[in-house]
Amino acid sequence: MESNWKVKIGISRTVLCGMLIMSLILSSYSKQEDSLKVLAVENKGLIDVWDAVQLAASYGYDMVELDVQESKDHHPLVFHDGNMKHACGIDKKISDFTLEELTTIGFLESDETITSLDSMLKLCRLLDLGVMFDIKQGERSEGYFKRIRDLIDQHGLERSCMTLSDTQVQDQLRGKVLLTIPEKWPIELIEVVQENGGLVIPALNTFRYSEEKHRSEARYDAERLLKAGVDGFQIDCVYQDYFGRPKVVE
Repeated sequence: MESNWKVKIGISRTVLCGMLIMSLILSSYSKQEDSLKVLAVENKGLIDVWDAVQLAASYGYDMVELDVQESKDHHPLVFHDGNMKHACGIDKKISDFTLEELTTIGFLESDETITSLDSMLKLCRLLDLGVMFDIKQGERSEGYFKRIRDLIDQHGLERSCMTLSDTQVQDQLRGKVLLTIPEKWPIELIEVVQENGGLVIPALNTFRYSEEKHRSEARYDAERLLKAGVDGFQIDCVYQDYFGRPKVVE
């Protein structure tokens, strides 16, 4: 991973029905010139996280989103759902088990077991991928956040991570990740924000659009935001063909 922050990567909220909902990423990192608009891909609860991350790297993404939860013994694990029943067939939460126990529990639809954040950050570093943390609700102990901070340092990702989580997460990870400030702005403010050192990185997510017309609505937003000069996108992978990647079958 390069030591300087790349302007082309980012995560934020999305565009809905003609209204721009974006995150302004404020930091002291240097903003480098790069005309290519590249993407961050959202995991969206894919069960086979290892394959999803490696696929994102092969498609040339800059970042992946990792959903992080706290185990009973305060270790960070990568897991999306609030309950393990749908994915693992166990009517329990991640917080009901220790790290050692969780890493032996398999998924119903793959041979993969639940993954520690340590293992996943090691993979992201190997693949030269940045990380956007979605820190899920839970106990969120001091020891839990310390382990996340230490893992970011251990894997050399302190200049390659972001979060769009709440103020508690931002306070705990300040100095380790770029922080986002979700706001609603008219599209005309994009240039103003950029002139003042911010990155504008909107997202294209299926849940923000109508079920019947989500692809056409997302394409419309992608085209107008590219024209407006945004610094990058966070997307659900079903929209990656809008940006030169292979189309994903829904």
